[in-house]
Amino acid sequence: MKENGNHSGQESFARIRRVTLAYVNAMKAGSTPGIYAKERGEAPGLYGSYHAAHILDLFGELSPLGPDHLAAWAAFFQARQSEQGFFTNDPELLTARLSGTELNPVWHTTRGCLWALRLLNKTAERPLRFLQPFRKSGALQSWVLDYDWSQPWAASNQVLAMATAMFAQRDWFGDESIDAQLAAELQPALHELLDESTGLWGTQFGAGVADGLFANIHLMPIYFACGWPLPAVERMVDATLSAQLPDGSYWPGGSDCPDFDGAYMLANLYELTDYRRAEMEGAARKYLAHALQHEDADGCGWLLHRRDTAPHGWKARPHWKWPAGATRAIAEQRDENFQRTHIMLGSWFYPLSIALIANMLGDTGYEGPYRINGHSLHQCNVFNGTRTITLCDEHHS
Repeated sequence: MKENGNHSGQESFARIRRVTLAYVNAMKAGSTPGIYAKERGEAPGLYGSYHAAHILDLFGELSPLGPDHLAAWAAFFQARQSEQGFFTNDPELLTARLSGTELNPVWHTTRGCLWALRLLNKTAERPLRFLQPFRKSGALQSWVLDYDWSQPWAASNQVLAMATAMFAQRDWFGDESIDAQLAAELQPALHELLDESTGLWGTQFGAGVADGLFANIHLMPIYFACGWPLPAVERMVDATLSAQLPDGSYWPGGSDCPDFDGAYMLANLYELTDYRRAEMEGAARKYLAHALQHEDADGCGWLLHRRDTAPHGWKARPHWKWPAGATRAIAEQRDENFQRTHIMLGSWFYPLSIALIANMLGDTGYEGPYRINGHSLHQCNVFNGTRTITLCDEHHS
């Protein structure tokens, strides 16, 4: 990794670490391990816990909690696994048998629980039997192609969850045929859906550049995890640079998911090509300046919107809701509530994006060390795949 030439780096890194962990500590509920709210005023729940685990691991604060604490935390997620093997927040589904698009509402929950268990170094207690119908020849490819790819941001999220589940079934339950099926069915399906003229998924079906860009960050980690060559890299660079707004963000007023997505694209494409390299470096520096505008001036977490903006300049971003049996998602506009200022996801995605950009540039003052566990596929990059590495550490190479 690149050497940090900025002598204030330790102080800058320590500050964002302190600000981030302050929010995690503020969201802790009670003394039981792993119980966190995702935002003020809400009851503790799965997403607060899943995101808190990622934040603590990012800063090396998870494993020191000790095996008993981590086992109790893992039990929080394991208790949400159904008899069929998927994970759900709905107790009524724990004994349900779902197949095909009936699984739509539980893919995201399943993905989050599996990633959290990876970080906690635990496994699911039951095999992921709900995957069995997708293991039939041609079933996985058909499932991917049947989604409405004019909504690539949403559809790609489901595919990333499927890949997460497949990897877990392979690694934890010894299903060694999964890699061959992914190469035979998932890779050609994704190739068919990629618009090589833009380097984005879904733009040929009417999706805009931003929507396609936000799909790419769900699908590129699968390529990196499987070791597949990434196609249309130069067109991806063009799209990433064109999607960045003048203030360095990837969403009006800033927003954790789109902003992380832009940073992920810059950091990974920079590793893959020399094309428009100076422009990517400039975009990364603009992004870093933007991300720091989300740092809470009171020292507790990361803001939903830039602190130098006002509601008239914000744009609500969609949160995708998947009805059972559908091939198209419903966009829920939660960000229209201007009273919401922080969520746990932002306190994961902004520091994680800063880690990626600091590693890319090497001289920002925000070099780590950060712990990056690539089994959580949002943290799977071209330079680590599914390995766990220390990022921005001069001793790592």
